[in-house]
Amino acid sequence: MYLKLLEDLVSFETVTPEGSSAINYCSSFLEKLGFTCWKLQFGNVANLYAKYGDFEKNLCFAGHIDVVPPMEGWNTNPFILTNRDGKLYGRGTNDMKGPLSSALSAIAKFLNTNPRGVSISVLLTSDEEIMGEDGTNRVVEWLLSRNEKIKGCILCESCSPSRSGEYIKIGCRGSLNVDFTSMGAQCHVVNGKQYGNHLHGFVAFLSQFSNTALDAGSANFSPSDIEMTSVDVDNDTRNVIPGIATAKFNIRFNDNWSFDTLEDFITKKLPQNISVKFKRFSAPFIGAGDEFIKFCSSAVTKAIGVVPECGTYGGNSDAVSLHRITDVVEIGTPISNAHIVNEWCSIEELQVLETVYYELLSAWLN
Repeated sequence: MYLKLLEDLVSFETVTPEGSSAINYCSSFLEKLGFTCWKLQFGNVANLYAKYGDFEKNLCFAGHIDVVPPMEGWNTNPFILTNRDGKLYGRGTNDMKGPLSSALSAIAKFLNTNPRGVSISVLLTSDEEIMGEDGTNRVVEWLLSRNEKIKGCILCESCSPSRSGEYIKIGCRGSLNVDFTSMGAQCHVVNGKQYGNHLHGFVAFLSQFSNTALDAGSANFSPSDIEMTSVDVDNDTRNVIPGIATAKFNIRFNDNWSFDTLEDFITKKLPQNISVKFKRFSAPFIGAGDEFIKFCSSAVTKAIGVVPECGTYGGNSDAVSLHRITDVVEIGTPISNAHIVNEWCSIEELQVLETVYYELLSAWLN
């Protein structure tokens, strides 16, 4: 079933934030299984919350149906699922229409066993790839306003370093955007020494900052990481030194830091002619308590015969919003094929993931 679901989902060109077509498809599929569905439009973002049963022990499967732009270089149509030797090519096959198809298929198979006294929910958004405000964040607010309870959540995100199910992501480092601006004299290139070419100092500062070791990691998180994402002087003229230069960084930081301490540390390093602006995204967090993590680990072990590693490797996801209201972990496909040209996921990985999700549902019932 997951192959047909994936074929249909890939065909929807849901480049962020477009998603209404796939949201309608998923809603129709879940309604046929007996779910009550709420299609939630916030701004230009389509979202879905669907629920089966009305019991306190509500297990939620969450994710996103939006994808990043396909970019150039594909060998196949990125919006037509293509099977080549057991590899399924198409935008979203890995991140994350593939894992979502495995989850929906597992839910359908599970409900065919006629379980009693169980609640299952599905929460989908179409803006995760840009982590906007009108996606899961707004759905969480909607759930809170209705006093809707979710007992535990599986985020079907591509997160595993190697094989499906062998890694449970239990949290994430924080994320801080840092924008530097260097100001100096705009002048003819022959006067660079006279006026002091600020670009030379800016480059030296950027190099030093890039190589700053913030810490050695902590109990639950890897070392904090500084990464440059852009440098720009907006200058195509070879005989002019521009007066302004900018650079952008993202810092993924662990719980050795807070936003305040990290911003203060950076500000104190600034030369007089360089200013900085910060944009806070999310603080470090562990998304689930020990009981739920152990539950998930036990179910995965039973499903695939491998004790999964638990950690916080990887990027930000909708767990940033979901952990405010429930225990949430990520279990999905290998992350290495996410966002690449000719994105793919193997049939084997999706089969394994369907087995894992089915076992999580069965264990939840018991």
